[in-house]
Amino acid sequence: MPEDYKDYKLTGRVHMPFSPMLMEFQMPQPYVDSLNTYGDKISKSDKKSKQLDWSDNLVGNVKQEHKIEDHVWSEKPNKNLPSMFNWMGSCVNTYVRTKLKQGDKEDNDAANRGIKKVLLHNSWLVNSIAGDFNPPHMHYGMLSAAGWLKMPESVEKDEEREHAGWIEFLYGNPAMWIDPKYA
Repeated sequence: MPEDYKDYKLTGRVHMPFSPMLMEFQMPQPYVDSLNTYGDKISKSDKKSKQLDWSDNLVGNVKQEHKIEDHVWSEKPNKNLPSMFNWMGSCVNTYVRTKLKQGDKEDNDAANRGIKKVLLHNSWLVNSIAGDFNPPHMHYGMLSAAGWLKMPESVEKDEEREHAGWIEFLYGNPAMWIDPKYA
């Protein structure tokens, strides 16, 4: 992918280990860098860290969980990429269109019209350190997203315990011969 992102094209990869459909996107590096810089500034400031502490709203056993301020979503990381909100909106639109095209004619017609409005209810950064964990939990709303901005080298090299650093998606009721997890 070119450094200036002039010819950037959004693509998503579908995963359907069970229902509902999951979609994976590769976040362009300028967004990753922007969020990492933002998160690092919060973590370095006790005042800002306390002001944006979002841990009372989350289920995890994590020391640093910070709400993302609205202004972050409107910033453009460079001249060739849209704001983070518009990039995320494109991901949502791609997901919804892909899902609707699996339906009947009415769904296909809706997919062709596309999404006109996206509402962002909440967003936060989780800075996990050794010993932190998130138990299985629900995200409410029409859609939910998760991303990884930094990974410990030991996780990238698969030197940790099985599935360390992975996300698990759970769906359905436990049943014989069915593994309801997808990692």
